[in-house]
Amino acid sequence: MGGARNTKGEAGLGSIDREQIDAYAKEFKPALVAYFMRRCGAPDLTDDLVQDVFVRLLRRKKSGEIDRPAAYVMQTASSVWNDHLRAAQVRHSKDHDEFDDVNHSPEGFSPERVYEGREAITRIFQALSKLPERTQDIYILCRFDGYKRQEVAKRIGISVSAVDKHLMVATKHVGRIFGELR
Repeated sequence: MGGARNTKGEAGLGSIDREQIDAYAKEFKPALVAYFMRRCGAPDLTDDLVQDVFVRLLRRKKSGEIDRPAAYVMQTASSVWNDHLRAAQVRHSKDHDEFDDVNHSPEGFSPERVYEGREAITRIFQALSKLPERTQDIYILCRFDGYKRQEVAKRIGISVSAVDKHLMVATKHVGRIFGELR
């Protein structure tokens, strides 16, 4: 393998070139794949994260040998994972649906379907207009704006159970309008 060996038998990391990266990939890739698969369970994402580790190794500016290259690589993997989690949190990745042809097909947005959807929303707002203003606000914040019940409770200054009661009243009322409840 390229690079000097340390006393522990691991390839030393110094100023890294392409040949050394290939050697490190052979040595450390299985451990990195296992590390990331345990954390995310997604093979495609795992491959991207492993690649990010090796990109960081290539960009390493420090020269000189590292005493424990396996520990250095795994610490880099930990940093890559933490950066991935931070980026996902900033992008609200869990709040997004993956695009697929079934749920996002152009046929699903025919003019008739769009009209029916608009009519349903109009009926919902007409039904809500017959309820107290606070109940309307809570229903809209939770069901249309996507706020969590705890956030709405804090924002309005009431308990979560009070939010639940307002939601129940509004949901029953809207359900009656659509004939789902009696």
